[in-house]
Amino acid sequence: MIVGTLVAALAAYLFQLVAGRVLGPTAFAPITVLWTIQFLVLTTVFVPMEQLTIRRLSVTDPDAAPWRLFIGAVTAAVVVSTGFAALTLDRLLDGEPVYLAITAALLAGYGGFALARGLLAGHRRFKEYGLSTLAESVVRLAAALVLLALGVGAVGLGWTLVVGALVVWIWRPLRYEPVRGVPTNGRGSGADLGTYVAANAASQTILAAGPLVVGALRASSAEVSVFFETFLLFRAPLSVAYSLIARILPPFTRLVEAGEGHTLRRWAVRLGVLGAVGGALGYLVGRAIGPDLVALLLGSEFRPTPTLAAYAASGVAIATAALFSQQILIAMRATGRLAVAWLVGLTGAATTVALAGGSPSARVGAGFLVGEGIAFTLIVAMIVVLSRSQRA
Repeated sequence: MIVGTLVAALAAYLFQLVAGRVLGPTAFAPITVLWTIQFLVLTTVFVPMEQLTIRRLSVTDPDAAPWRLFIGAVTAAVVVSTGFAALTLDRLLDGEPVYLAITAALLAGYGGFALARGLLAGHRRFKEYGLSTLAESVVRLAAALVLLALGVGAVGLGWTLVVGALVVWIWRPLRYEPVRGVPTNGRGSGADLGTYVAANAASQTILAAGPLVVGALRASSAEVSVFFETFLLFRAPLSVAYSLIARILPPFTRLVEAGEGHTLRRWAVRLGVLGAVGGALGYLVGRAIGPDLVALLLGSEFRPTPTLAAYAASGVAIATAALFSQQILIAMRATGRLAVAWLVGLTGAATTVALAGGSPSARVGAGFLVGEGIAFTLIVAMIVVLSRSQRA
């Protein structure tokens, strides 16, 4: 899983590096929008489906798979995302109607991708999970290199975002899924998914909606691309972490079932300290070398300000610690409290964007850092409080 995740992250960044350099900041802007939509929906709706599938299969007597619930969630994600693309077609997608078809195919493909990976990890097929994660990014990169070599523009490149998600089915993830009569919504699955989606909707709005907010604040296409590429680069640890949480959720679930409250509380404190230290170091390192690093990898036209790089590096360090911390709340089935933490964080982020001065990028970057810090603090505090009710 670790090797597959690292290779996948590298392939994703090579995709951005090559495509950004070939197309340039302005032509590359629609790809950043599609990538942002895909990332937001994947992490907001599809990752909860994946993780709830893993949690379901990690307990002693798993419930029936809530297929109707999951299919309905994927369908809703496709409809809403395509509708958003239609409403912003002229502003964000160069007025090209073909991007609507790409958006629909992209979201349908990644809905299946998330469910398939959840089944693989839930059945402890971690090798196949890692290989599918690797293949998704490598296939997308290979397709992009071929099309860019043929001189295909941004519209053609958009289709490469779709193809990688389909390769997961090579590993036949449904092979070990038990059939227990007619699949239902499962015990509490609807409530768990609903509150988890609400939590991730808030957290991913803080994390990944930045380019859309910068664009809405009337920034230029070039500024949107610079913001997107800066945060994409500094999100590397978080991108790796998203594939690793499938491995740590089952042990946390077993600790909850065993009533190991003291152990859970100790992990929360450790992660809290790690997030605080990482956030401080991230700010200093991001401010010192962040602009040069982005310019070196992506070209001088993508160079951010030192302040924006510092916000990105610090906020991502905190977000990575928060991602691991929140697995404990998910294991506790405390997704409602998780939603509260991220909604409060989102409120803090929005308030910061509204009140802060400076360029659109600086305002949104500051909001990102504030929102992540608030939510992370609340998550750690909630785990400490809830774990006291567990058996020592």
